[in-house]
Amino acid sequence: MNKVYIARNYRSKFDAAGKAKMDCETILQNNGWKNIGLKQTWIANSILGTLISVFSVTLGILRLKKGSTLCLQYPFHKFYGYCLWGAKLKKCDVLTIVHDVRSLKGKYGFSEKEIAILNQSDKLIVHNDKMRAWFEQQNIKPQLANIEAFDYLHTDQPQAVRTPINVEQIRVVFAGNMGPFIYELDHLERGNFKFDLYGVGFDASKIHDRENTRLDYKGCFPADKVIDCIDGDFGLVWYGNSLDSCDGETGQYLQYNNPHKLSLYLLCEMPIIIWDKAAMADFVETAGIGFKVSSLKEIKQRLSELTPEQIAQMKANVLKVKADLQTGQYLSRALKALNC
Repeated sequence: MNKVYIARNYRSKFDAAGKAKMDCETILQNNGWKNIGLKQTWIANSILGTLISVFSVTLGILRLKKGSTLCLQYPFHKFYGYCLWGAKLKKCDVLTIVHDVRSLKGKYGFSEKEIAILNQSDKLIVHNDKMRAWFEQQNIKPQLANIEAFDYLHTDQPQAVRTPINVEQIRVVFAGNMGPFIYELDHLERGNFKFDLYGVGFDASKIHDRENTRLDYKGCFPADKVIDCIDGDFGLVWYGNSLDSCDGETGQYLQYNNPHKLSLYLLCEMPIIIWDKAAMADFVETAGIGFKVSSLKEIKQRLSELTPEQIAQMKANVLKVKADLQTGQYLSRALKALNC
């Protein structure tokens, strides 16, 4: 089988949004897939970056040999349809790695067009059982496999600090865009925990009581540096406005997608606290790498009940999953499940 993919330009080597796709290209190469486009680049200028991607895709289609298997990553904006056209023209099979499904993001509504586009693939790698079931309800035609968790390629740095847990003050980390619920965390009943925040959008003026806040903003770091900067005990996967549920479009999407944030936490060697309706909640519990809650108001009791032995076991389980994530094993297994 002639297995190929087409590398593209990404806005930055340090952009969290593009890291999952960049990592997928590397993992494909490690599994014997060949890049038939230009080399992967990281140029921030949108016009120049788009031109590079145009040339890369066009070169890839010209180089594409009849009967090959072409791996695409979705969404690929204006280029996905172009690649499909080239693949079908040369009678190639198409494997698509699905990163985002616009139809599941609420604000876009259900799109028959999106399903029709993805139906042109021969095989799809989707996030998890929940997303797979949704696709099956839409009568999707391609063969499906789950990635289970998105890999996060990284080499541990010796300067990374991992402070042993202090059960008297457990550090719960939230990394990413600061949603409205962040400032409500101060309203939780006090316990043996605090919140360390990493990312963009933090507004100290929204803190209700600066003298007694449990929020500690640590700053914002590039995607390839943040793993070595985060030093915490548990990673929080939560979105929206409320402490009681992950509401809004982002919260609803959490019921289907694999947040890259979860993989980031695991590489930081932290067990996970996750909304119980999130698609990844079962993965967290089955792997023994954290616990799920229906409301953030449950955190105080859940953390207070954990014994040092239970926390040590969670962290040991985290290290096992981390080893697979940082070496690309999850995508590799999905490829093998589809005989790719």
